[in-house]
Amino acid sequence: MRDLNRLLDQAIALHQGGDPIAAEGFYRQILVAAPTLADVHYLLGMACLQQGKADKAVRSLRTALAQKPERLDWQFNLGVAQRQAGALAAAVDSFAAVATRQAVGSPEKAAALAEQGAVLLALGDLTAAEAALRQALAAGAPDAARNLATCLYNLAVDPAAPGSLARLEEAATLFPSRVEIRERLGLALLRADRAADAAAQFRLVLAQNPAEQESRLGLCDALSALGLFDEAVAEARSLLAQHPGGPAGLVALASGLHGQGQLSAAAAALEQALLASPQSFAALVNLGTVKRDQGDDAGAEACYRAALALCPDDPIAHWQRAQARLLAGDMAEGWREYEWRWQVPGFPLAPALAALPLWDGGALPAGRRLLVHVEQGHGDTLQFLRYVWPLVARGVPVLCQVQPALRRLCLESLPPVVEIGVLGEAVPADIACRIPLLSLPLRLGDGQGALGHPTPYLQVPGERRNLWAQRLAALPGLKVGLVWAGDARAGDPRAAATDRRRSLSLTQLAALGSLPGISFVSLQKGPRSADAHVPDTPIILTDWTSELADFADTAALVQGLDLVIGVDTAVIHLAGGLGVPVWVLSRFDGCWRWLRNRNDSPWYPTLRLFRQSAWGDWGPVLIELTESLARFIDQRIGP
Repeated sequence: MRDLNRLLDQAIALHQGGDPIAAEGFYRQILVAAPTLADVHYLLGMACLQQGKADKAVRSLRTALAQKPERLDWQFNLGVAQRQAGALAAAVDSFAAVATRQAVGSPEKAAALAEQGAVLLALGDLTAAEAALRQALAAGAPDAARNLATCLYNLAVDPAAPGSLARLEEAATLFPSRVEIRERLGLALLRADRAADAAAQFRLVLAQNPAEQESRLGLCDALSALGLFDEAVAEARSLLAQHPGGPAGLVALASGLHGQGQLSAAAAALEQALLASPQSFAALVNLGTVKRDQGDDAGAEACYRAALALCPDDPIAHWQRAQARLLAGDMAEGWREYEWRWQVPGFPLAPALAALPLWDGGALPAGRRLLVHVEQGHGDTLQFLRYVWPLVARGVPVLCQVQPALRRLCLESLPPVVEIGVLGEAVPADIACRIPLLSLPLRLGDGQGALGHPTPYLQVPGERRNLWAQRLAALPGLKVGLVWAGDARAGDPRAAATDRRRSLSLTQLAALGSLPGISFVSLQKGPRSADAHVPDTPIILTDWTSELADFADTAALVQGLDLVIGVDTAVIHLAGGLGVPVWVLSRFDGCWRWLRNRNDSPWYPTLRLFRQSAWGDWGPVLIELTESLARFIDQRIGP
């Protein structure tokens, strides 16, 4: 026995001295003489593990544990050996056994959980790996952060999948230097309509690796989404300098050029991209949209069809095609495609509404009602309220939920049998199903442009109308309402970019102020209403907007005007729905509802359109407007 102890001392000395090969020989000699010594089997296993002989290490460590199963440190090292031997499932079991039996809060428990999570990650069991690694971090294993970041990154492989964004944000926090995590986080943020946050992530990646193509492309897309088209074009040109003729870079360049109004240059870039990559879905969709804005309806349709042949269920392509078909006057196909809007980012639906079935156009169960709920902006509501009358004519019992600012006007205008509520209120128990307001044309079969209920369909009670009529009578000449700007929507960069294209300054309208026989009345609400009170403003305006609490008040004022002139805002739809003469200043890439190549509108018989003939060029429009207003004055009150 004394000889065995001497051999063991020599073996341990060699082992501790960094010579596991020599130590292994001594351990084996000892075990020949005393094969049941558990500690020697353990030491032999560790010597083999240090030499990379993982299979032999596993055998020795198992033998040791069979005799001393209480040794959790041995069990842990068995897991390490099993992992190195490729026995990953067995390694998971070993680490799990240690983690289960170690004391809560102990470093040993934390280490076992961290190893368990790492092996589960290697096995691809991401859900179990996430759970183990989170426990490891909570137990005090900081090294688990790196693996948890990788796990979350892999769980979020599809940026559109539920929970991906939150996982990626956490992963980026856990491991901020991993550029691939930040890049994927940027893409997920972009899909979530968080373009500013996405741009920040892409910039962080590019600061570490300026040649990273995917992040440069993502930054281009984010900048275009933010309406920063000059910056988007510059980034795209930088990318193309690194990758000349690259289809993705050309698509990014075209997006920025489109936003700048350089339609021909955008189309040329997209056509070049398609020469290099004829199956480029992004190039086809973007070229369709450029051609739509160029007035080439047939070309746009061909592009959208080609794109949808590649990706039949892409909601963005369907949504863009919907607007193109409606703009071209193809109402039947346009309304069908318009239903894809609910799958497009930016069209959120409250859970209480989403839980209700959609109305299929059929009869409702006895004693049940249909919920018609509004969507999008006030102007959309005002335009499409006309479709509630056909529902009533069919005998459909209706609850209509609208924006708060429209509730009183709807109470005064819609048939008395229609209950009016506010969007977001609790859904009554007798509601059988729902229909979004802009889905009514499709459900009611308005593919031929019957356009619901004839105008005027909005009403103002006589008492309030008379009150405003008396005040307006005190103003000399014709009474012309003016609205020159839309809602900037600071929280919606795309809408803000559109608003910049549609809005004007009062200085641009200065020529109107020189016409005699007119009293201009401000209908401008929001921050831009202050423009009317700027010193030396070129148009003298009577401003009663502070007295207008909602659209019912505005309607009473508008009802007494001789004419409303404005950019494309909700006030235009209000005037049109009241049957008041209204002139619309429409940007070059005007809304689909104004159709093509006409200065009137089937939606509103009293409406006249003044269209830009070139992107961003209001000059000819304002000359035509001033001349038309002068003739209007002559017709009404004489020269």
